[in-house]
Amino acid sequence: MNIICSEAGSPPECGKLSSEQNSRVIRRIYTACLLYAIGETLFTNSFMLLYLAQLGVPSERILLYLALPVFVSIFALILFAQWIEQLNKILIGVIGLGLGTLSMIILIAVGFLPLPLVEPLIALSMILYGIGFGMYLDCWFPMLSTVIPRAARGRFFGNNRLIYQTGTIAFTFIVTWLLARDSSLIVFQSCFTVVVLLRIVGIAMFAKIPDLEKRRPCIGSGLLHSLSQVISQQSYLAFCAYVFLLSLFTGACPSIFSLLAKDTLKMTAGQVMLIGNLTTMGALVGFFLGGRLVDRLGTKYVFMGCHFSFALILVLFLFRDFMLLSLLGIIGTLALLFGLIQASSGVAVSAEMLAVIPDDNKAMATAVNLALMYLGVSLSGIFSSQMLKMEMLSHSWQMFGSRMGPYDALLLICGVMVFILVVTLGLVPSVLKKNNQRQNHTVLTARNTKD
Repeated sequence: MNIICSEAGSPPECGKLSSEQNSRVIRRIYTACLLYAIGETLFTNSFMLLYLAQLGVPSERILLYLALPVFVSIFALILFAQWIEQLNKILIGVIGLGLGTLSMIILIAVGFLPLPLVEPLIALSMILYGIGFGMYLDCWFPMLSTVIPRAARGRFFGNNRLIYQTGTIAFTFIVTWLLARDSSLIVFQSCFTVVVLLRIVGIAMFAKIPDLEKRRPCIGSGLLHSLSQVISQQSYLAFCAYVFLLSLFTGACPSIFSLLAKDTLKMTAGQVMLIGNLTTMGALVGFFLGGRLVDRLGTKYVFMGCHFSFALILVLFLFRDFMLLSLLGIIGTLALLFGLIQASSGVAVSAEMLAVIPDDNKAMATAVNLALMYLGVSLSGIFSSQMLKMEMLSHSWQMFGSRMGPYDALLLICGVMVFILVVTLGLVPSVLKKNNQRQNHTVLTARNTKD
């Protein structure tokens, strides 16, 4: 059923919390986010990749399964963005987090089941996780807008990100320590079990967060109408296109780093996990630095710096034999730098999105941007998986006398494409605006000189 909010109704009213109540709610959000975000991290670092490999899933299909949740979340984002303002945001978030937890329980159970059931259930769990993540993400920002005071939002996001990122890094280092000593299936399942228990506690705390905004009555038609309004904003859609293209050639890179370490460089499970952790640590530093660089320099220079840095880091992976550090030191350092740049770019994307988002259908506009970004990440993994599956890349090739493999070829393709995509920086409104201002200034100067 298509629905749209009635404009005739009064605007939503937000309840108010006392200072003490507000502080208590913020602390609850910090704690809840820390507890359930540990599980989210397992899908982004090397843990899930190693677990699927332990279950006997081929490397090319691992990339496909890791891309599946992101791809599915795109549809959930768009679908629930249309109705999120009319539904109980906390309830939607709890359902979304619950589906993600159910997907992890299925992944635990997969290890005890017959081989023919393994990959179908892995696919099912990834689909459930994607749906749940999309539902949760749709409710997250609208919920916070009713709870976090406007003057404290910057501090809240900074503190929240620092708390849960630090917690997840500490947890993954413990997992790395365990896997370095025993990488058997039961160790993976035990780690998953701990994560599920933490998530259940976190979801229970999340369910107690107040939803202060009144739900609006809805009539008429909606989804296509809302989408058409967002798409009609040409500058915003151009920005979304840039985010999609950049995600397409960088989204699967962290997984490729881990597969390169596991399959080509023959590193241990603990070392592969360490590389994933270093990427996460780099992201933590990148969030901190990116926010300050955006405030000090503006998004234009952050976008440009991150764009060229992406290309440089990806190409440097191929020159690992010419560097003085050990292989683990080289791959770990580059993975850390990639995480830093990716996080800084993400901060710039968020700041730019808030600056150019249309006044109407903000929820849908945000969902479109996130959906295109996740689509790029998902297709990045899918394309990489299919290129490996179809053996389009040579298993052994040389560059300057160094022996390379298919993952090196993927990184080279991504690095070259990111460099070529520098021409798409003109799709970013802040960059385009600066260029237009410079052109207009040049034209006016020429006219004044002529006069």
